[in-house]
Amino acid sequence: MNYCVEKKHIYRVFQVARQPILDRQGKTYGYELLFRSGIDKTFAEIDDQDFATMSVATCGFSRSQDAVSQSKKVFINFTESLILQGAPRALPATLVIIEVLEDTAPSPEVIAELTSLKEDGYVIAIDDFEGDINNEALLDIADIIKVDVLGKSFAEIEQIYNLIKNKKAITLAEKVETHKDYQYLLGLGFDLFQGYFFATPENLTGKNLDTNYASKLRVLATLTTRNLEFKHIVEVVKADPSITFKLLKLLNSAAMGVAIEVTSIRHAVVLLGLTRITHWLRMVVMSDLTASNKPQELFTLALGRGKILEELAKAGQIPEHDPSIMFLFGLVSLLDVMLDMSMDVLVDTLPLIDAAKFGLTDPKTKMAQYLNLLIAIETVEKKNQQELCTSLKISEDSVLKAVLVANEWTNELNAMML
Repeated sequence: MNYCVEKKHIYRVFQVARQPILDRQGKTYGYELLFRSGIDKTFAEIDDQDFATMSVATCGFSRSQDAVSQSKKVFINFTESLILQGAPRALPATLVIIEVLEDTAPSPEVIAELTSLKEDGYVIAIDDFEGDINNEALLDIADIIKVDVLGKSFAEIEQIYNLIKNKKAITLAEKVETHKDYQYLLGLGFDLFQGYFFATPENLTGKNLDTNYASKLRVLATLTTRNLEFKHIVEVVKADPSITFKLLKLLNSAAMGVAIEVTSIRHAVVLLGLTRITHWLRMVVMSDLTASNKPQELFTLALGRGKILEELAKAGQIPEHDPSIMFLFGLVSLLDVMLDMSMDVLVDTLPLIDAAKFGLTDPKTKMAQYLNLLIAIETVEKKNQQELCTSLKISEDSVLKAVLVANEWTNELNAMML
């Protein structure tokens, strides 16, 4: 196989925006992450609120952690349906504030789920409170109550504020656009402030690998497995380079509290935990479903690389590393081609062991020689392949067997995804 694949078909550029939220002293309390439907959009064009939420909660959250202090709270809107599905549990309670949209009905089911989330340490914010007394149950459970002050007179704002000032919740005035408004709101007693007067939303862009439709459906089907276990999750993540990349990016975020190197896909899945990985996977897959199908040449090549190295390690031909480490190493070895980014930049965003990082960036390392062997196999350079096998003390027979196993495995995966 070769690398002649249009890179624009391999990755998808995404964009979110973040807007700071300030306290009464003018210090940054946190940020709200806002959906953007395209590059250079300065406002949200939302056709599907669930999709917008999932996009922000997956791609947007990981990207935001590259750009903000890890001690700052992150406000993310969650729809009623996603709250009832437990989607917020995909993200850390220590950092994420669950923003309940204004059209969410205070049903017993919603209240029960929000109560459960609070018990698990999540902070609940009620968005755009307009003074509706029918939302009393939501107000009583809220840790933060947001009031949209744009277009309201001071008298209208005060009337709404009087309804919530004695609640135990923190009050937040949003869409503050003038100094006069800010001074009035400050005097009235609001605790937090957000709006164009302080800062316009800052757009953040990033790149994500796309995956195909059938692969996403396979993940969703797996998540419905009765008595779901880690091994089921590992199997579907292992078969999808795009999900592997996103998972590693998420774990590399200091907000996740993971300060150790990830040695394998199973290790990554276990670190996140069964509950969180389940909710996170569901959001990742659903947010990707709007993308069109993409060609799988590079994905198949990356999977084949990982499988060949895994089989060689299993056969004792790479004794210094566990097979799972070698699979992950081979799998991520084409990320630079897939994302059209320097590998030197990419390795800093992934929590790989040092040997893998150096192998991807330093051609003098032994791990890099394993990659050279893979390239020699892919380009059918027999002489180079033989020389590398001799240098690495790998039998050519073992390489042939590993290639056959890898080809059969990737063919089976591709057949399931057609």
